Amino acid sequence: MRKILVIFLLCLPLIVKAQGAERIFVSTDRDIYISGDDVWCSLFCFDRETGHISSFSAVAYVELISAQGTAATAKISLLDGRGAGKFIIPASTPTGNYSVVAYTALNVNEDGRGWFAGAKTVSVFNTTSAARVPGGVVAVEESAYGKGAQREEVSSPELTLSVSGTGAQRTLNLTNRGGDANLCLSVYRVDDIVSPENRTMAGFLEGLKAETAPVLTQKRLPEYEGEIIYAAVEGLKKDDGPAGQSLATLSTAGSPSDVYIGKVLENGRIVFFTNNIYGDRELVCSLSDDAGYISLLDNFIHPEPEQLPALEVSRAQYSSLVTRKAALAAAPQVDTLEAFLRRRQDGLLPSIRTRVYHLDDYNRFNTLEEVLIEIVGELSLRKHRGETYLEMVVQNPVTGKKSIRENIIIMLDGVVIPNLSLIENIDAMLLEDIVLYMDYFAMGSVSFDGAVNFITSKDYVKALRFPEGTRVTDFKGVSYPMSYRGSSQLLLWEPLLQTKAGETNGFTLSVSSPGNYRVVAQGLNTDGTPLYSVFGFEIK
Repeated sequence: MRKILVIFLLCLPLIVKAQGAERIFVSTDRDIYISGDDVWCSLFCFDRETGHISSFSAVAYVELISAQGTAATAKISLLDGRGAGKFIIPASTPTGNYSVVAYTALNVNEDGRGWFAGAKTVSVFNTTSAARVPGGVVAVEESAYGKGAQREEVSSPELTLSVSGTGAQRTLNLTNRGGDANLCLSVYRVDDIVSPENRTMAGFLEGLKAETAPVLTQKRLPEYEGEIIYAAVEGLKKDDGPAGQSLATLSTAGSPSDVYIGKVLENGRIVFFTNNIYGDRELVCSLSDDAGYISLLDNFIHPEPEQLPALEVSRAQYSSLVTRKAALAAAPQVDTLEAFLRRRQDGLLPSIRTRVYHLDDYNRFNTLEEVLIEIVGELSLRKHRGETYLEMVVQNPVTGKKSIRENIIIMLDGVVIPNLSLIENIDAMLLEDIVLYMDYFAMGSVSFDGAVNFITSKDYVKALRFPEGTRVTDFKGVSYPMSYRGSSQLLLWEPLLQTKAGETNGFTLSVSSPGNYRVVAQGLNTDGTPLYSVFGFEIK
């Protein structure tokens, strides 16, 4: 495994150079938001040189930025060059125009800011505060509001949109008359607030042709399998010795898929190669020698925005903002439906050969030692120089030959246990299952002979008293890709829509209030041709 890692690091400059740079086109569910709103994102990741979808990077970093700095962040998993997720605009966000920009680890390696090309401008109104982005807001008279030149939106002839039905239930029909297409689709309510101007995907792709090749560095490792989490060892005492003497573990309660091992380098830094950890989680971070503790580093770069247009504010917006504020306040009571979409598969452990012992199928015993002796023949407790360790005996399914393995990962409820003494005297009546992972595997630069996960009935791991160096850290993982059905401001959001040539897709819309609504579909077909279609309808 060490040889493989060395070869990878030696080839890293060639990998980055060969891959070139990526550009992410950001599409959102709407253009105008209230502070506290959800922003649903759909990402299209392109290879800058070819203009085709790039399937290299596995995670994108999204930031909502203005001249005042970063207001919100999100991580979005990329699968075959496409990603979807959301973030919440904090309630304290000042009124102004913002840029929603997305980038990958490859973009961090660029000497330049060409990756801003696919950013989207959105308007944010804070209806509970007079706070404004400094220099980013201009007041205009009602008679002058919205009188500026508006862009003409030309729909692609390949996409046809229509709405049928009466009453509160309507049907949206999207017909694809061209080739197979990869789209995002949004249906939302519009009012008298003017949307900021943005590029269509066609304009974005045209801009790539004129862009000069950026200079690349090796500041950040490419993330082609998932997010790479960087960490540092903190709190070392003088008598602890130098860093680089122990292993670091990162795991989450209840999820044996999210277990990662890293080696502490001499400079005290740690690198965890993950397969993307989804959702906001609590990570348990520990060191094998309990010297110091692990502190996770921030992967976001918090860039300054490109020049943003000033947001016009006027009394002409008053009634529309009142309606939006009321809709946001009522959102928890409004019927909505969110559905999970396809995402990257779980991590390494689920792919390994396992054996599961469900202890309720056997006579129960009070101690772990009795359980292993009477039920789990592959595991046994051994002692060496006064310390207890776990030994696994594994039989090769092909040759029948048995091997004894001691270099195994021990988990309780998915959390790596740095010392077996923590669970040696556990009440075995709390155990529900014992899962054995019975193949060799590698995590980062470290290899193991197997693993075992002791699963309790009520996440007993949370009651364990871990060593001082073990820390529980809040972690913001990648956003779950989801579609959305609502009945108020946002009626429909399909961020990863696949349509076949000649196919008509029907979507049910539930409309709770009269008003004007807008349908926007954009994306590209299989030959890379950008597609865009817009349609408006009114509910009386």
